[in-house]
Amino acid sequence: MTEKLWYASPMLTSCEAEVISSEERDGKYLLRLDRTVIFPAGGGQPSDMGSIGEAKIIEAIEDGNEVIHVTDRALPVGARVTARLDVPRRLDHSEQHTGEHILSGLAAKLFGAKNVGFHMAEDYSTLDLDVCLDADSLALLEREANAAVRRNVPVTCEIMDREKFDSITIRKKSEVKSDEIRVVFIGGGEVDSCTCCGTHCASSGEVGFIRIADSQKYKGGTRIWFSAGGRAVNEANGMTRELKTIAKSFSTSCEELPAAIKKQSDELANLKRELKSRTQALCRLIAEANTDEAPVMMMEGFGANDVKLLTDSLIDSGARVALVFGRRGSAVSYRAVRKQGEKIPMNDIALAVNALKNGKGGGSPDFAQGAVPSPLTEEELDTLRDYIKRRIKTQRV
Repeated sequence: MTEKLWYASPMLTSCEAEVISSEERDGKYLLRLDRTVIFPAGGGQPSDMGSIGEAKIIEAIEDGNEVIHVTDRALPVGARVTARLDVPRRLDHSEQHTGEHILSGLAAKLFGAKNVGFHMAEDYSTLDLDVCLDADSLALLEREANAAVRRNVPVTCEIMDREKFDSITIRKKSEVKSDEIRVVFIGGGEVDSCTCCGTHCASSGEVGFIRIADSQKYKGGTRIWFSAGGRAVNEANGMTRELKTIAKSFSTSCEELPAAIKKQSDELANLKRELKSRTQALCRLIAEANTDEAPVMMMEGFGANDVKLLTDSLIDSGARVALVFGRRGSAVSYRAVRKQGEKIPMNDIALAVNALKNGKGGGSPDFAQGAVPSPLTEEELDTLRDYIKRRIKTQRV
């Protein structure tokens, strides 16, 4: 059995220990110590890292009452060694885990929400609640969480026996088989109280800052993306730098940026409407000048929407079948459409295009669309014109 020193003394960063066993597996080494300060992965929290003597810890996992330290080299059984934490990693994990407790405890008090899931990754953390929270509720939760941080209330761990555990009321009682049960209190339970095996800060003030980054509906409740401590500060600083860069590109201040963005968005919307109107007029002119019953065209500067406008205009002007290709940038799109009453299936036209130009696309008898990897040559356009006209002629017979 490994003595888990973080359980009762989470502030320890190193300890002297004896190597109990050492096993090589797939180029890695599995070490067991008689005691350790290294927290193994569990409860949604990744494992600590650090070193054992000269060996680097890759991860730590729990196996019953034992902690297995996965390392990059072997150590002799019976050796006396020093196990050392990667302190910045432990601090980050403790900040995230304490932040999760604060959010979970206050979500329960404010909204009657239950924590039904917690996951901490290297660059983000998520908290799943069983109730749907809107933007105003999330803003309130974030404000109250940071108010609890500023109050700097103590975070304490109490290891109690089964009799005492069964007699107390806390936010969350996990299924624990051991007779010694660890309960974490924040602010003596004012902020949170629950069973937990993880590592935490010594006080809420050490968390520094809690930031709710995003949320979405999840399994009938809410999934929250959050960060705490150094992570939250770094994210907020990064967003501020990006905001200043964007504001500079608009020649305005961060405070005036929303108004500047709205102004530009409105201008772009007006320009898009004007461009569509002009494109429709151009398509009508092209269609009116066309006398072919089955026009096949290659249009430079036309996107997929423009291609649709032109094929529709060609049909309105009397074409029986219209096939138009448009290139904007490197993308070449196409659309084929038939006049009402025509029998040539447009998905057959798409098959012909795809076979000729290694394209992708399809559709229905009435219209088809897709894309090809490169513009069509005049010879290729003539091939498709001849094919469509033969199909029209066949339909007439």
